[in-house]
Amino acid sequence: MNMTTLQSEWQKDFPARGETRARKSWLRRRRWWIAGLLGLAVAGGGAYVALKPNAPAAPVAAAKPATALTVTAAPVQNGTVPRTLMITGSLAARDELPIGTETEGLAISDVLVDIGDRVKQGQVLVRFNNSVLKAQLQQAQASLNEAEANAVEARANAKRADELVKSGWMSGQDHDNRRAIAATMEARVGVAQANVALAEAKLRQAEIRSPADGTISSRTARVGAVFSAGGAELFRLLRDDRIELVAELPEADLAMIKTGQTVNLSVDGAANGLSAIGTVRVIEPTVDVKTRIGRVRIDVDKGSGLRPGMYVTGKVALAQTVAPVVPEKAVIYMDGKPALVTVDGDGKASLHQVTLGPRGAGTVAVMSGVATGDTVVVRGAGYLKEGDHVTVAPDTAEGSGSPAAAAPARY
Repeated sequence: MNMTTLQSEWQKDFPARGETRARKSWLRRRRWWIAGLLGLAVAGGGAYVALKPNAPAAPVAAAKPATALTVTAAPVQNGTVPRTLMITGSLAARDELPIGTETEGLAISDVLVDIGDRVKQGQVLVRFNNSVLKAQLQQAQASLNEAEANAVEARANAKRADELVKSGWMSGQDHDNRRAIAATMEARVGVAQANVALAEAKLRQAEIRSPADGTISSRTARVGAVFSAGGAELFRLLRDDRIELVAELPEADLAMIKTGQTVNLSVDGAANGLSAIGTVRVIEPTVDVKTRIGRVRIDVDKGSGLRPGMYVTGKVALAQTVAPVVPEKAVIYMDGKPALVTVDGDGKASLHQVTLGPRGAGTVAVMSGVATGDTVVVRGAGYLKEGDHVTVAPDTAEGSGSPAAAAPARY
C-alpha cells in the first residue's frame, strides 16, 4: 500500500469520527434539559401543595371504654373498737432458787430427785457421806458427858465447902477455890453442849432438803462428786411452779398499763392453741434512760401448761374507742403495706395507703388514709389500679364465685 492509498483511507474515516463527537455532545445537552424540566416539575408541585387550602381531617373513631370490673363495696363507717395493747416476750420463772451445800469435802452418796420432779418443802434431795460427821458427833457427845460429870463433882465439892467454912473448918481462900472450880466445870459443860450442837448441825447438812414446794429445773449433783460450801449449785428449783412474763414496753405504753389488769397470753405458732391468762403484778418504777424502755411483770396462772422460755404474745384490753372501720376483706397489701381502694360516684377507683388500728369481729379500724363516708372495694380490690372504672354489684354478690369475689391481693 502506497502513501496515496493511506491518505485516501484517512480522509474517509475522519468525517465519521467528527460525527461521533458531535452526537455525544448533543446527548449531554439533552440530559441537562431533562433534569432541569424535572426540577421545575417538582418545584411547581411543592408550591401547589403549599398554597392549596387544607382539606378537613378524617374523623377519628372514639375509643371504646374498657370493660369495667364488677366489684362489691362497703362504706367507711364509724364504729366502736376495743383498744388492745400488744405485749411480747419470753416467760421466766418468777422465783428460781439455786440449791447448794454447806458441807466441806464430803462426797455425794445418794441423789434422790431428777429434773422435772415435783418436790415438797423439807424433802430430802441429796445425801452426802456422813460417816466422819457421825464420829465427830459421838466425840462431842462424849466430851459433853465428861464435862457434865466434872461439873457434878465440882458442884458437890463447892456445897461441902460452904458447910465447912460455916463451921470454921475451911479457910475462905479454899472455899473460893472450890466455888471457882465448880463454875469452870459448868462453863466446860456449856462448851461441850455447843460442840454437840455443832456436830449435829454438820450432820444435818449432810442431807440437802428442798427449801420450798416446786419443780426441779436443773441438776448438777452426781453420786461421788465432792462439793464445797459456796461452790457450784446442785439444783435449781422453780418455787411454787410460778412463772411470769417480763415484758419490755416503751415509756408511752407504760401509762396505759395498770396493776391487776388481765392479759390474754398465747404461744405463737402453737398447733394446739396453747394459751393462758395472766395478771399484771408489778410495773417497775424505772425506765432505761438510753432506750426509754420500762418493764412490766405479768403473773401466769398455775396449771396453764406454759413453761419458762416460751415466747408468748399478750393482749391487754384497754378502753374502747370510736374510729372509722372497714371490713377486713377490703384491706390489700402493696409492697408489704396495707392499702384500700375507694370508688367515687363515677365508678373510678383510687388507691390509698392506710394505717390500720384495732381489729374487731370481721372489721378493722383505719387510723389514716380514708375518711368516714368513703366507699371502699371489698371484693376485687386486688385486681384494680389507680383510675380503673368499676361496676359496684349488690351485696348478694359477696358470696358468688365470680373472679371479683376471689380477687387476690396485689403485692
